Amino acid sequence: MSAENQPIFITGRFRAGTSFLWQLFDQLDGYCAWYEPLHPQLLAAIKHVEPKQDHVGIQDYWTAYRQHPEFADLYAMSFATENLYLEASDDFPALEAYINHLIECSGNEVPVLQFNRVDFRLPWLRAKFPTAKIIHIERNPLQLYHSQRKHIDSMFRHDAGYWDAYELLPWCYALNNEFPFLINNNNKHAFFQFYALHQLSKIMGTVHADVTINLDSQVFQSNEFIKQLSLVVSLSGQQKHAIKNLTNVPEFPVFKTELTDELIAIMTEVDVELTASGLMEGFARSPLTEIKRQAKDYWHQASQSGPCLNQNILLHIHHLNSEMTRVLAENDSLKEQLKTLEQQMETAEKQLD
Repeated sequence: MSAENQPIFITGRFRAGTSFLWQLFDQLDGYCAWYEPLHPQLLAAIKHVEPKQDHVGIQDYWTAYRQHPEFADLYAMSFATENLYLEASDDFPALEAYINHLIECSGNEVPVLQFNRVDFRLPWLRAKFPTAKIIHIERNPLQLYHSQRKHIDSMFRHDAGYWDAYELLPWCYALNNEFPFLINNNNKHAFFQFYALHQLSKIMGTVHADVTINLDSQVFQSNEFIKQLSLVVSLSGQQKHAIKNLTNVPEFPVFKTELTDELIAIMTEVDVELTASGLMEGFARSPLTEIKRQAKDYWHQASQSGPCLNQNILLHIHHLNSEMTRVLAENDSLKEQLKTLEQQMETAEKQLD
């Protein structure tokens, strides 16, 4: 593979703007852009899932997969939650082979892989793919939290035990061995777990990404993101102009003062926890075993105490969600067929009259 065709990896939390960055490359000539290759329902999604309404301008997520169906030979649903935390010295040969397979399938085009599930694997990703360019995107945590939880009924929106659409609880369970504070009976508010993952993801991006883009200040409020992208990819003036026109600024939610004060207090609580654990200073820079040795008193007290869902249960949940995706899509299809038949019936009845 030539130097010009070295892969680009996009990483960030769910709803942070990774789809926006994927769309930019998907619409530029010379790039093969893969959307969420580690999605646990990827195979079902390719068949049944259409773009979300707030993913403005995206026509199809799955073109690259349809053009290269051989990707499925190495894909595994377990990539979504197995070994979510990986250090540079760790081995995950199945995932490494799969990513290499997508790169090879991209042919003469530059492979662009948009991930929402590698930000705790960046040291490993950097070690296994040293020539790749990593673009990390982040977002104001209050806006990001709202975007991840807005689909939930207000009665349950902040419930730490509610299984939202963006895998907060599965992540906490999958990472429970490494970070037991994520599953703690004292954490009643979902924002605690959310913000802890957000902060650790931000640290990982700062340390291991080639470029970090802030969705709020550099995309929504300016075009600074184009300059940032130009640090890792060569863009013509025409391409920069095309990219600028793809930007869509959403309406921002207005938070009640009481909620804002509560969330800010939780942010302080999380930052104190991360500082006491040694993660604020050492995460992404030192092995986790060394961080825990340096702060052994904290980690002794924070030893795993919460429930632990093993990978088989998480995998079973992913299978059930895939089946639900299929059933819902078929139900929508039946509704459309029924609507068409009703329209045809009305037309026929009018002809009889």
